[in-house]
Amino acid sequence: MADTIGKHFAEILAPKHDSADVERDLAKFQERYELFLENDCVISITDNPMGHLSYTGPELIDALDLPVNPNNLMVHVNTFHRKTADRYESGKEHNEQDVDILLQHALAIGVKYLLCVSGDGSERLPRLRPEDLGYDPSVIKTVTSVQALEYIRKAYPGMFTMAVAFNHYEPFKDEMEKLERKLAAGAELIITQPVVMKESGDPRLRDANRGLREMLKFADSEGVQVVLEAWMSQKMAGLLPECVGHDIDFGDFEPYSNLEAMREAFPGRYIYLSMIFGPQSMQKALAIVE
Repeated sequence: MADTIGKHFAEILAPKHDSADVERDLAKFQERYELFLENDCVISITDNPMGHLSYTGPELIDALDLPVNPNNLMVHVNTFHRKTADRYESGKEHNEQDVDILLQHALAIGVKYLLCVSGDGSERLPRLRPEDLGYDPSVIKTVTSVQALEYIRKAYPGMFTMAVAFNHYEPFKDEMEKLERKLAAGAELIITQPVVMKESGDPRLRDANRGLREMLKFADSEGVQVVLEAWMSQKMAGLLPECVGHDIDFGDFEPYSNLEAMREAFPGRYIYLSMIFGPQSMQKALAIVE
């Protein structure tokens, strides 16, 4: 297994192609990228978040001429991409929605951490087909993060350290079986869904937290690092059920008291900060977790 990544993570949403103000969104992306890098976080850049066709991490970094520290950068890769025989060449125009162009461009700029997820689809996003990755479509019907991991490990051996998601809000047995397949396929790091410590009375939240603790025991026994996601926007707390895929009552959610409870319950764990939008919230969060 990979060495422990001794840093907290901070996520940036990639700007959408159809943004009403692309220049504004690019400027915000650059501000957050530089903020997270200054604070020595692993910058985690999404891939077509929520099924919206978006710019990729490598093309944003190149277009904005952003600095790259390989130890401070993670690029998401999901299964909603096309695959052609094209190869990445620096300085040449490419379709960055081609999965190999995305991966080769990532390598060219120094990316070593990937987060492989199945992802959210839409009518505008093609999905990788089993035969694209060398699978028999009569056996493998749908490409998931497991097949993506296996393909990347085979096509780009030893070039990336690959992370996967764990959704503790899903039925525990099923999610653990998925996790074991992901680890067998080459995953070396686990990132959870947002952890909510104050239990509202919804039994699904209690069960999720129980399952999270069981997963942590398993991962620790296997020597696999787990990074815990913390949702840091109270204004956007209403999106938590959509984020985790279940209509769970999260009660009176407050991000900083939740982060304090996470730090108390899970000392020494690194945190994946999502929905951090500026230096004030960044410093307040880091003051709790460090």
